[in-house]
Amino acid sequence: MAKYIAKKHAGQKLSVKHQDASQVVVADVVAKYIEVRILKWELYDEYEGPPARVHELQARLSVLLDFFGEMTIEEIDHTTVEEFVDHLDNLTFQREVAKALSKYEKDKKRRDWKPERDTGSEPVTKGFNPKAAIRYLDDLNAAISTAAKTKLLRYAVKVPTPRDYKPREAVLTRKQLADLIRTAWRKRGHAFINNRPVKDAYIWRHLARFLLIAIYTGSRKDKVWRVSFKNEKDRPWVEFKEVRGNKGAFTATFHRLGDSEVQRKKKQAPEIPVPGRLAAHLFRWREKGLSYPCEGLDGHAGNPSGAMSNLFNEVLGEDHDVVIHTLRHTAATWLVARAELPLAAIASYLGMSVETLVRRYAKVRKVDQARVGKAFTQSRAGSEYEGEHDGSDLRSGRFVPPKASKALTETDRNETDGSVSESVGNQKNVMKSEDVADEMAA
Repeated sequence: MAKYIAKKHAGQKLSVKHQDASQVVVADVVAKYIEVRILKWELYDEYEGPPARVHELQARLSVLLDFFGEMTIEEIDHTTVEEFVDHLDNLTFQREVAKALSKYEKDKKRRDWKPERDTGSEPVTKGFNPKAAIRYLDDLNAAISTAAKTKLLRYAVKVPTPRDYKPREAVLTRKQLADLIRTAWRKRGHAFINNRPVKDAYIWRHLARFLLIAIYTGSRKDKVWRVSFKNEKDRPWVEFKEVRGNKGAFTATFHRLGDSEVQRKKKQAPEIPVPGRLAAHLFRWREKGLSYPCEGLDGHAGNPSGAMSNLFNEVLGEDHDVVIHTLRHTAATWLVARAELPLAAIASYLGMSVETLVRRYAKVRKVDQARVGKAFTQSRAGSEYEGEHDGSDLRSGRFVPPKASKALTETDRNETDGSVSESVGNQKNVMKSEDVADEMAA
């Protein structure tokens, strides 16, 4: 990437200020973005640290340079974006073809392979996936915005992007989660342990441990599979402390960030006390000699995405919409549904803002919505603005009708008393029935 930018005379072009979009090529903009975002981010207040996954950003910028590098910013429109989507689809198709051929060659080396059953490599079909371009084009827009902020460009130009992904709505039930944990714990298969093949080994038990930690803490994927039982500075870890005055009893704290890791605004990672049941599991796993709760048979903790996808397919079927992040979504949904838990406490526990929690999850909290609705009938919402009062007509959140005025005539008083007593009687019956329903629900 550096060689490509050097060829595009970026060094001289980047010194010219306030250029028009028709004069600046994408290579110059990307060069400026690399300088600002990756190399010299400490000079800019809007960045808390370097990109979380620099190598992934560099890979995406390389793809952008390969396709857009010669174009000026002004030349990028819906047509060029459509061509870029086709370019990405071709790259994906070539990658899948290479993967299928590699698998085919590996299968041919198996002992049970027979030439008469050879059907060739698995067929691969080319698809059209415009949403795959969103992340790349977002990076390009960020580069253009940075070029405008640093006055390389006279003004920023918005690159059109496909419609963003629809948020996933899948939520696991307790039964589904139990089935996943049970299947992962009991799954047997062939494995290599200490470079030796082993038959009938428990190959997915690290997934069972991952599932338990993910659902109990609601943490993001990389905070779960990377967790350690000791402070290694560069990864999450679990700290055990013996309870004072109670020998043999321990509490556990989940440090989602290592000492040398950077805390970010958008993806908060606060430390939390580990729930008692999960703490007991973690303590037992550590006593068995595990260095990492999610380590596999090889003794290392690796990204479980591939194996977890196979587990989801085996337990939930092929047509599910569940991914690893669904575990965090499930934890948040379950917690928000508990009316006794404050939303601020839930947000702090999960490491997200209250605004995000309310926007994404609080809509399922129907108990609170029912309470708001009752405020119009039981507490007569809005009565506070009918005039000055000292609040004596509000008792336990219920509205108490004022007594009839003495200025009424005897006839009016009799009619009013009758109607009031009848309405109060009806209200008491309604309240009584509601109280019974509330007790049954509780």
